[in-house]
Amino acid sequence: MKYIDSIKELLFLYFVVLIISSLAYSGFEGKDFFESFWWACITAMTVGYGDMYPVTLGGKIIALLLIHISVLLILPLLIGNVCSRCVKNQNEFTHEEQEELKTLLRAVAEKEKLI
Repeated sequence: MKYIDSIKELLFLYFVVLIISSLAYSGFEGKDFFESFWWACITAMTVGYGDMYPVTLGGKIIALLLIHISVLLILPLLIGNVCSRCVKNQNEFTHEEQEELKTLLRAVAEKEKLI
């Protein structure tokens, strides 16, 4: 299984979750798609203005799933991905340096055998 590891893939996944949540909310709550998309965006970000909220059982289940998926899965992956791009190990060896070290270690090992 390929992991979702690029910012584009994570944003695409987030957008798909918003669209699916909007469609489900629209169906359960009888709202038009754009109002439902507004609700999904606000709910996913846990802002919750209170201007719209689910009243049906299906709408409440969609809200619970959306909140948990966005807060516990998508947003941490996105934030972690962005942060990992900001951190660079300054002591990391390049491939060439690693190959040179291997060669030197082999030479030392050969000399040890001769002694």
